[in-house]
Amino acid sequence: MRRRPVLSLAATIVCVGLALLVASCGGNDDDEGSGTPVSFSQVVSVFQSNGCQGCHPGVNSSLDLQDAKAYDDLVGIKALEDPDLYRVVAGDPENSFLYLKVGGAPVIADIPAVGSRMPPGAPPISAEDMKIIHDWIAQGAKQEDGTTGGPEVTTPGTPPPSVEGTASSSEQKGNGTITGTVIDQARKPIAGAFVTLLLQGSTLQGGEEHYRVAVTDSTGKYTLADAPEGRFLLKAYAPRSIYVSRIVALDEGETEAVNFGLPTRIVPNPTISKPAVSGKSLSMTVAGSNLDGNYTLAVNPKAGITVELHNADNAPGRWSATSPSALPGPWVFLGVDEQCNVSDFLTVEG
Repeated sequence: MRRRPVLSLAATIVCVGLALLVASCGGNDDDEGSGTPVSFSQVVSVFQSNGCQGCHPGVNSSLDLQDAKAYDDLVGIKALEDPDLYRVVAGDPENSFLYLKVGGAPVIADIPAVGSRMPPGAPPISAEDMKIIHDWIAQGAKQEDGTTGGPEVTTPGTPPPSVEGTASSSEQKGNGTITGTVIDQARKPIAGAFVTLLLQGSTLQGGEEHYRVAVTDSTGKYTLADAPEGRFLLKAYAPRSIYVSRIVALDEGETEAVNFGLPTRIVPNPTISKPAVSGKSLSMTVAGSNLDGNYTLAVNPKAGITVELHNADNAPGRWSATSPSALPGPWVFLGVDEQCNVSDFLTVEG
Protein backbone atom coordinates (compact mmCIF):
# COMPACT_ATOMS: atom_id res chain seq x y z
CA MET A 1 0.00 0.00 0.00
CA ARG A 2 1.13 3.58 -0.64
CA ARG A 3 1.85 5.39 2.57
CA ARG A 4 -0.02 8.63 3.14
CA PRO A 5 2.45 11.23 4.42
CA VAL A 6 1.35 13.31 7.37
CA LEU A 7 3.57 16.32 6.79
CA SER A 8 5.08 15.81 3.34
CA LEU A 9 4.07 15.45 -0.30
CA ALA A 10 6.41 13.17 -2.25
CA ALA A 11 9.14 15.19 -0.68
CA THR A 12 12.82 14.76 -1.31
CA ILE A 13 13.94 18.05 0.19
CA VAL A 14 14.30 18.23 3.96
CA CYS A 15 12.41 21.31 5.08
CA VAL A 16 11.63 22.60 8.44
CA GLY A 17 10.48 25.46 10.54
CA LEU A 18 11.33 27.51 13.53
CA ALA A 19 10.93 25.81 16.88
CA LEU A 20 8.55 28.46 18.15
CA LEU A 21 6.28 27.81 15.13
CA VAL A 22 5.95 24.07 15.60
CA ALA A 23 2.82 24.16 17.72
CA SER A 24 1.09 27.05 16.00
CA CYS A 25 2.02 26.85 12.31
CA GLY A 26 2.35 23.18 11.42
CA GLY A 27 6.10 23.31 10.78
CA ASN A 28 8.97 20.94 11.56
CA ASP A 29 11.91 21.79 13.80
CA ASP A 30 14.82 19.96 12.12
CA ASP A 31 16.22 22.87 10.12
CA GLU A 32 15.56 26.42 9.01
CA GLY A 33 16.68 26.02 5.41
CA SER A 34 19.73 28.09 4.54
CA GLY A 35 21.68 29.76 7.31
CA THR A 36 21.37 33.01 5.37
CA PRO A 37 18.18 34.95 6.24
CA VAL A 38 15.80 35.37 3.30
CA SER A 39 13.54 38.41 3.12
CA PHE A 40 10.10 38.60 1.56
CA SER A 41 11.41 41.25 -0.84
CA GLN A 42 13.67 38.52 -2.29
CA VAL A 43 10.61 36.32 -2.80
CA VAL A 44 8.82 39.20 -4.54
CA SER A 45 11.85 39.55 -6.81
CA VAL A 46 11.42 35.88 -7.75
CA PHE A 47 7.79 36.59 -8.66
CA GLN A 48 8.88 39.57 -10.75
CA SER A 49 11.71 37.86 -12.63
CA ASN A 50 9.61 34.78 -13.45
CA GLY A 51 6.59 36.67 -14.75
CA CYS A 52 4.28 35.55 -11.92
CA GLN A 53 2.90 39.04 -11.39
CA GLY A 54 1.84 39.24 -15.04
CA CYS A 55 -0.71 36.48 -14.51
CA HIS A 56 -1.65 37.05 -10.87
CA PRO A 57 -4.08 38.77 -10.84
CA GLY A 58 -4.26 39.74 -14.53
CA VAL A 59 -5.02 36.22 -15.81
CA ASN A 60 -5.84 34.38 -12.59
CA SER A 61 -7.40 36.76 -10.10
CA SER A 62 -7.75 34.17 -7.33
CA LEU A 63 -4.20 35.08 -6.25
CA ASP A 64 -2.62 38.55 -6.26
CA LEU A 65 1.19 38.54 -6.34
CA GLN A 66 1.64 42.28 -6.82
CA ASP A 67 4.15 43.78 -4.40
CA ALA A 68 1.64 45.36 -2.02
CA LYS A 69 -0.76 42.40 -1.95
CA ALA A 70 1.36 39.26 -2.18
CA TYR A 71 2.14 38.68 1.51
CA ASP A 72 -1.44 39.03 2.69
CA ASP A 73 -2.64 36.78 -0.14
CA LEU A 74 -0.17 34.00 0.68
CA VAL A 75 0.67 33.46 4.34
CA GLY A 76 -1.93 31.48 6.27
CA ILE A 77 -4.42 31.65 3.39
CA LYS A 78 -6.28 28.58 2.10
CA ALA A 79 -5.34 27.57 -1.43
CA LEU A 80 -8.12 27.53 -4.00
CA GLU A 81 -6.97 24.98 -6.58
CA ASP A 82 -6.29 22.44 -3.83
CA PRO A 83 -8.70 23.52 -1.07
CA ASP A 84 -7.12 21.07 1.37
CA LEU A 85 -3.85 23.02 1.50
CA TYR A 86 -2.68 26.49 2.51
CA ARG A 87 -0.73 28.70 0.14
CA VAL A 88 2.03 29.26 2.68
CA VAL A 89 2.37 27.48 6.02
CA ALA A 90 5.05 29.39 7.93
CA GLY A 91 7.90 27.02 8.72
CA ASP A 92 6.69 24.22 6.41
CA PRO A 93 7.54 24.50 2.70
CA GLU A 94 6.51 20.94 1.86
CA ASN A 95 2.95 21.60 2.95
CA SER A 96 2.80 25.03 1.32
CA PHE A 97 0.89 25.10 -1.96
CA LEU A 98 3.09 27.93 -3.28
CA TYR A 99 6.27 25.86 -2.95
CA LEU A 100 4.65 22.71 -4.33
CA LYS A 101 3.11 24.56 -7.26
CA VAL A 102 6.43 25.90 -8.51
CA GLY A 103 7.81 22.37 -8.50
CA GLY A 104 9.04 21.89 -4.94
CA ALA A 105 8.06 18.21 -4.96
CA PRO A 106 8.06 17.00 -8.58
CA VAL A 107 6.41 13.66 -9.24
CA ILE A 108 6.55 13.26 -13.02
CA ALA A 109 9.44 15.13 -14.64
CA ASP A 110 8.99 18.63 -13.16
CA ILE A 111 5.23 18.34 -12.56
CA PRO A 112 4.06 18.37 -8.93
CA ALA A 113 1.15 16.24 -7.72
CA VAL A 114 -0.88 19.38 -7.04
CA GLY A 115 -1.13 20.04 -10.79
CA SER A 116 0.51 21.95 -13.59
CA ARG A 117 3.78 23.54 -12.55
CA MET A 118 4.03 27.32 -12.41
CA PRO A 119 4.88 29.35 -14.36
CA PRO A 120 2.98 27.61 -17.17
CA GLY A 121 4.49 27.27 -20.63
CA ALA A 122 7.91 28.36 -19.37
CA PRO A 123 11.03 26.57 -18.09
CA PRO A 124 11.04 25.72 -14.39
CA ILE A 125 12.25 28.47 -12.12
CA SER A 126 15.92 28.18 -11.25
CA ALA A 127 17.27 26.17 -8.35
CA GLU A 128 18.38 29.44 -6.78
CA ASP A 129 14.87 30.89 -6.96
CA MET A 130 13.39 27.65 -5.61
CA LYS A 131 15.76 27.86 -2.67
CA ILE A 132 14.71 31.45 -1.94
CA ILE A 133 11.06 30.41 -1.71
CA HIS A 134 11.90 27.28 0.29
CA ASP A 135 14.14 29.02 2.78
CA TRP A 136 11.84 32.00 3.26
CA ILE A 137 8.98 29.66 4.20
CA ALA A 138 11.24 27.44 6.33
CA GLN A 139 12.51 30.48 8.24
CA GLY A 140 8.99 31.48 9.22
CA ALA A 141 7.61 33.29 6.13
CA LYS A 142 8.47 36.64 7.69
CA GLN A 143 7.39 40.09 6.65
CA GLU A 144 9.95 42.83 6.11
CA ASP A 145 9.69 43.77 9.79
CA GLY A 146 10.88 40.27 10.78
CA THR A 147 7.55 39.02 12.10
CA THR A 148 5.26 36.31 10.75
CA GLY A 149 1.89 37.74 9.81
CA GLY A 150 -1.29 36.29 8.41
CA PRO A 151 -3.86 34.00 10.01
CA GLU A 152 -2.47 31.35 12.34
CA VAL A 153 -2.34 27.88 10.79
CA THR A 154 -2.76 25.22 13.45
CA THR A 155 -2.57 22.36 10.92
CA PRO A 156 -1.10 22.40 7.43
CA GLY A 157 -4.18 20.78 5.91
CA THR A 158 -4.40 17.45 4.15
CA PRO A 159 -1.86 16.97 1.36
CA PRO A 160 -2.62 14.38 -1.30
CA PRO A 161 -1.11 10.95 -0.59
CA SER A 162 2.26 10.35 -2.17
CA VAL A 163 2.24 9.04 -5.74
CA GLU A 164 6.01 8.67 -5.85
CA GLY A 165 7.15 5.40 -7.42
CA THR A 166 3.70 4.35 -8.65
CA ALA A 167 3.33 2.98 -12.16
CA SER A 168 1.21 4.77 -14.74
CA SER A 169 -2.18 3.13 -15.17
CA SER A 170 -2.86 1.42 -18.50
CA GLU A 171 -6.53 0.60 -17.83
CA GLN A 172 -9.52 2.89 -18.18
CA LYS A 173 -11.44 1.14 -15.41
CA GLY A 174 -10.89 -0.73 -12.16
CA ASN A 175 -12.51 -1.11 -8.77
CA GLY A 176 -11.30 2.08 -7.10
CA THR A 177 -13.31 5.20 -6.35
CA ILE A 178 -12.55 8.94 -6.48
CA THR A 179 -14.85 11.31 -4.63
CA GLY A 180 -14.67 15.01 -3.93
CA THR A 181 -16.08 18.48 -4.34
CA VAL A 182 -15.54 21.23 -6.91
CA ILE A 183 -15.85 24.85 -5.74
CA ASP A 184 -15.56 28.20 -7.50
CA GLN A 185 -13.39 31.22 -6.71
CA ALA A 186 -15.94 32.40 -4.15
CA ARG A 187 -15.57 28.94 -2.57
CA LYS A 188 -19.14 27.99 -3.41
CA PRO A 189 -20.03 24.57 -4.88
CA ILE A 190 -20.18 24.29 -8.67
CA ALA A 191 -23.01 22.18 -10.06
CA GLY A 192 -22.43 20.58 -13.46
CA ALA A 193 -18.63 20.73 -13.37
CA PHE A 194 -16.73 17.90 -15.06
CA VAL A 195 -13.96 15.85 -13.45
CA THR A 196 -12.19 13.85 -16.14
CA LEU A 197 -9.81 10.91 -15.97
CA LEU A 198 -6.80 10.90 -18.30
CA LEU A 199 -4.29 8.15 -18.96
CA GLN A 200 -0.73 8.87 -20.03
CA GLY A 201 1.50 7.08 -22.51
CA SER A 202 3.98 7.65 -25.31
CA THR A 203 1.53 6.32 -27.91
CA LEU A 204 -1.21 8.82 -27.00
CA GLN A 205 -1.57 12.13 -28.80
CA GLY A 206 0.12 14.77 -26.68
CA GLY A 207 1.19 12.03 -24.28
CA GLU A 208 -2.19 11.77 -22.56
CA GLU A 209 -5.84 11.25 -23.39
CA HIS A 210 -9.23 11.78 -21.75
CA TYR A 211 -11.43 8.74 -21.30
CA ARG A 212 -14.01 9.10 -18.55
CA VAL A 213 -15.92 11.79 -16.72
CA ALA A 214 -17.91 12.44 -13.54
CA VAL A 215 -20.33 15.35 -13.11
CA THR A 216 -20.86 17.35 -9.93
CA ASP A 217 -24.32 17.52 -8.35
CA SER A 218 -26.10 20.56 -6.92
CA THR A 219 -23.76 20.53 -3.90
CA GLY A 220 -20.62 20.37 -6.04
CA LYS A 221 -19.95 16.73 -5.16
CA TYR A 222 -18.85 14.07 -7.64
CA THR A 223 -18.03 10.37 -7.63
CA LEU A 224 -15.84 8.69 -10.22
CA ALA A 225 -16.51 4.99 -9.76
CA ASP A 226 -14.57 2.06 -11.22
CA ALA A 227 -11.30 3.99 -11.15
CA PRO A 228 -8.20 2.07 -12.26
CA GLU A 229 -5.25 0.97 -10.19
CA GLY A 230 -2.05 2.99 -10.71
CA ARG A 231 -1.24 6.60 -11.50
CA PHE A 232 -3.36 8.85 -13.70
CA LEU A 233 -4.48 12.45 -14.11
CA LEU A 234 -7.68 14.16 -13.04
CA LYS A 235 -8.80 17.49 -14.48
CA ALA A 236 -11.73 19.62 -13.37
CA TYR A 237 -13.60 21.93 -15.76
CA ALA A 238 -16.46 24.40 -15.42
CA PRO A 239 -17.74 27.11 -17.78
CA ARG A 240 -15.61 30.28 -17.92
CA SER A 241 -13.14 28.91 -15.39
CA ILE A 242 -9.46 28.02 -15.35
CA TYR A 243 -9.21 24.25 -15.28
CA VAL A 244 -7.21 22.50 -12.56
CA SER A 245 -5.16 19.29 -12.75
CA ARG A 246 -4.17 16.69 -10.18
CA ILE A 247 -1.94 13.61 -10.28
CA VAL A 248 -3.60 10.67 -8.48
CA ALA A 249 -2.59 7.08 -7.78
CA LEU A 250 -4.81 4.33 -6.41
CA ASP A 251 -4.16 0.91 -4.98
CA GLU A 252 -6.56 -1.78 -6.07
CA GLY A 253 -10.02 -1.06 -4.67
CA GLU A 254 -8.91 2.11 -2.89
CA THR A 255 -11.15 5.13 -2.29
CA GLU A 256 -9.60 8.58 -2.33
CA ALA A 257 -10.96 12.12 -1.92
CA VAL A 258 -9.74 14.75 -4.37
CA ASN A 259 -11.15 18.27 -4.06
CA PHE A 260 -10.81 21.05 -6.63
CA GLY A 261 -11.20 24.83 -6.64
CA LEU A 262 -11.54 26.54 -10.03
CA PRO A 263 -10.42 30.14 -10.53
CA THR A 264 -12.66 32.42 -12.57
CA ARG A 265 -11.53 32.96 -16.15
CA ILE A 266 -10.45 36.57 -16.76
CA VAL A 267 -9.30 36.33 -20.39
CA PRO A 268 -12.28 35.89 -22.78
CA ASN A 269 -10.63 33.09 -24.72
CA PRO A 270 -11.46 30.67 -26.31
CA THR A 271 -15.01 30.75 -27.69
CA ILE A 272 -16.99 27.92 -29.26
CA SER A 273 -20.10 27.74 -31.43
CA LYS A 274 -22.23 25.47 -33.63
CA PRO A 275 -21.70 22.16 -31.80
CA ALA A 276 -23.06 19.20 -33.77
CA VAL A 277 -23.61 15.48 -33.28
CA SER A 278 -24.29 13.12 -36.19
CA GLY A 279 -24.08 9.45 -35.29
CA LYS A 280 -20.51 8.99 -34.10
CA SER A 281 -19.35 12.31 -35.54
CA LEU A 282 -18.78 15.21 -33.14
CA SER A 283 -17.81 18.72 -34.21
CA MET A 284 -17.88 22.40 -33.27
CA THR A 285 -16.33 25.69 -34.30
CA VAL A 286 -13.54 26.94 -32.04
CA ALA A 287 -12.18 30.50 -32.14
CA GLY A 288 -9.38 32.14 -30.21
CA SER A 289 -5.62 31.98 -29.74
CA ASN A 290 -3.24 29.36 -28.32
CA LEU A 291 -5.91 26.66 -28.57
CA ASP A 292 -5.18 23.36 -26.83
CA GLY A 293 -5.85 20.20 -28.81
CA ASN A 294 -5.44 17.92 -25.83
CA TYR A 295 -8.26 19.42 -23.79
CA THR A 296 -10.92 20.60 -26.24
CA LEU A 297 -13.72 18.18 -25.50
CA ALA A 298 -17.13 16.70 -26.11
CA VAL A 299 -18.58 15.11 -22.96
CA ASN A 300 -21.46 12.66 -22.69
CA PRO A 301 -22.45 12.81 -19.01
CA LYS A 302 -24.94 9.93 -19.14
CA ALA A 303 -22.41 7.56 -20.69
CA GLY A 304 -19.62 8.91 -18.48
CA ILE A 305 -17.21 9.38 -21.39
CA THR A 306 -15.28 12.27 -22.83
CA VAL A 307 -13.81 12.62 -26.32
CA GLU A 308 -11.03 14.95 -27.47
CA LEU A 309 -11.72 17.08 -30.54
CA HIS A 310 -8.88 18.13 -32.84
CA ASN A 311 -8.03 20.40 -35.74
CA ALA A 312 -4.84 20.58 -37.78
CA ASP A 313 -2.13 22.56 -35.96
CA ASN A 314 -4.67 23.46 -33.25
CA ALA A 315 -5.89 26.23 -35.54
CA PRO A 316 -9.21 28.04 -35.14
CA GLY A 317 -11.99 26.56 -37.22
CA ARG A 318 -14.00 23.36 -37.27
CA TRP A 319 -12.78 20.86 -34.70
CA SER A 320 -13.99 17.26 -34.83
CA ALA A 321 -13.75 13.75 -33.40
CA THR A 322 -15.36 10.33 -33.68
CA SER A 323 -17.13 8.90 -30.65
CA PRO A 324 -16.42 5.23 -29.79
CA SER A 325 -20.10 4.58 -30.46
CA ALA A 326 -23.26 6.44 -31.44
CA LEU A 327 -24.72 7.61 -28.14
CA PRO A 328 -27.89 9.51 -27.26
CA GLY A 329 -27.36 12.99 -25.87
CA PRO A 330 -26.96 15.27 -24.30
CA TRP A 331 -23.43 16.03 -25.47
CA VAL A 332 -21.64 18.98 -23.84
CA PHE A 333 -18.88 20.78 -25.76
CA LEU A 334 -16.06 22.96 -24.41
CA GLY A 335 -12.84 24.53 -25.64
CA VAL A 336 -9.60 25.22 -23.79
CA ASP A 337 -6.49 27.30 -24.46
CA GLU A 338 -2.85 26.83 -23.46
CA GLN A 339 -3.35 29.10 -20.43
CA CYS A 340 -5.99 26.66 -19.11
CA ASN A 341 -8.90 29.02 -19.83
CA VAL A 342 -12.19 27.18 -20.41
CA SER A 343 -14.93 28.36 -22.77
CA ASP A 344 -18.65 28.32 -22.15
CA PHE A 345 -20.28 24.88 -22.17
CA LEU A 346 -22.62 24.29 -25.13
CA THR A 347 -25.08 21.40 -25.09
CA VAL A 348 -26.53 19.37 -27.95
CA GLU A 349 -29.66 17.55 -26.78
CA GLY A 350 -31.11 14.37 -28.22
